[in-house]
Amino acid sequence: MKTALSVIQIILSIFLSALIFLQAKGANESNSNILSSNVGERRGWEKFIFNLTIFITILFLISSIVQLIN
Repeated sequence: MKTALSVIQIILSIFLSALIFLQAKGANESNSNILSSNVGERRGWEKFIFNLTIFITILFLISSIVQLIN
């Protein structure tokens, strides 16, 4: 059981890292300015990837807790 949980955690961590890198945007003038009023809204694939990242993060946390308990 511990081996299966370890493999699941490795797969989830690789997938989570890939999703985080997909979300990375280039830091341009408007994104780096704290006083900028330009707030971006996620739509389409960007929203899907964001929600998938949250879902994978929750799965990773659950698998970590289950492995800690066993």
